Amino acid sequence: MWKLALLFSMSALIVMTVPALFLTRGMSSDDVDTVSGTVRFMDGAVDLPIGACVEVVLVDVTDADALAIALGRQVIEDASTLPVDFQIPYHADRLTPGGAHEIWVAVRHEGELLYTTTSDIQLERSVSEIEVAVTPPLAMP
Repeated sequence: MWKLALLFSMSALIVMTVPALFLTRGMSSDDVDTVSGTVRFMDGAVDLPIGACVEVVLVDVTDADALAIALGRQVIEDASTLPVDFQIPYHADRLTPGGAHEIWVAVRHEGELLYTTTSDIQLERSVSEIEVAVTPPLAMP
């Protein structure tokens, strides 16, 4: 009986994995756009504690009554200072035409939020040279 269950579970894994592999391999680099720029502290450069992590997320916030949809993200491990450059790949076909998009940034150290922000972004295709200023979380309105 357990052999039959193992056979079915292996078959299910293959059925789910193989189409995903074809979809991934079928995408060309032309299908991927990027948002890139710099995360800065409001008042200039700032040193971060050893092991700090900067997470930058591109989100679709078009539907205010629903959860934001993450379109792409970059995690920069062991960031030592701000400013730090980022580059987020995303698929343009996932954009809501005429929708609202934001860049969310969280700078953390050992689970503690050091700096954060959100920044509206006009997004059609690839965008570069975005400046995102972060502040300590208590300083935000």
